[in-house]
Amino acid sequence: MYRHLARTALTLAVLSSAVACGSGDDGADGYTLRIGATSPTGTPAGSLGWGDKQGILAEQLKDAGVDKIEYAFFQSGSDVASALFAGAVDVAAIGDNPALRARGKDPKVVLLTLDSINGDAWLVGAKGGPTDIEGLVGKSVTAPQGTIRDRAAKQLIDAAGLNGKIQVRDVPTPESIAGLSSGQIDATVVTGASAIELESKGFPIIDSLSRHGLGSTGTNIALSTFTEEHPEFADAWRQAVTAVNKDIRENFDQYAEWVAQTDGTDVAFVKESTRPDEFNTDPFPAQGVDQLQAAYDFLEADGSLEGQYSVREWAGAQS
Repeated sequence: MYRHLARTALTLAVLSSAVACGSGDDGADGYTLRIGATSPTGTPAGSLGWGDKQGILAEQLKDAGVDKIEYAFFQSGSDVASALFAGAVDVAAIGDNPALRARGKDPKVVLLTLDSINGDAWLVGAKGGPTDIEGLVGKSVTAPQGTIRDRAAKQLIDAAGLNGKIQVRDVPTPESIAGLSSGQIDATVVTGASAIELESKGFPIIDSLSRHGLGSTGTNIALSTFTEEHPEFADAWRQAVTAVNKDIRENFDQYAEWVAQTDGTDVAFVKESTRPDEFNTDPFPAQGVDQLQAAYDFLEADGSLEGQYSVREWAGAQS
């Protein structure tokens, strides 16, 4: 399930899916909603993909004037945020790191909703290498810079009290996994089913965010210029996302089977790496806002934010 994020310049999206809402043609008062996201398959993935597949997004957004949805896929959440600023997409469905940075860059960035909470990340070691994080002292951990995996690596090192003793190197996930297999990389941070799949092949799980009560959130952001132009959209989007997540929780086995088939992995790995409680049915659950705040605090301490702001106010104090 991990997203294959190559460290390249902005790769424009493949407009690979258009979902009809109502007639499928733009009406006099309707408009096309452009959603930007990352996807390893070039199709809507995760909860967004499920909402697309089940027709929930289309149905829920129809009354807000959306009569067509187009998806654009990019190589990283930062690229999606750049597309949002450039006016290429209307909504960015991205991880908390790029969303928090986008809001630090521009106060016009609106947090529409959290679409997932309790996201985990695993520190995976090489075969025959250290099995605990202390064993990585003097060694290095790899993660793509600026991603949730990068932050997770630093959070896990911090949680162990080993700041400055373990280096975090900027290496894309596919190359990191290849390096683990060849013994050229000591450890890397992986998310999703691929972490469990690696464990099944004998790679040790050294640590994870969930072991320390940490987690990541999925965010949906837009610009205030868009939400002001379409005043009914924000509420409709929140209702749509929570309706999708409610459907996933009620049909979790089918969702897991779909993810496994889409991502080409074993359904058992999906079920072990993904929990129903990741799919929040409240747009701003208290636990999710706490996790977003923790991510903000870490990024601020790390010097990764261009501007300071209140996360809870950004979430509309709706938690």
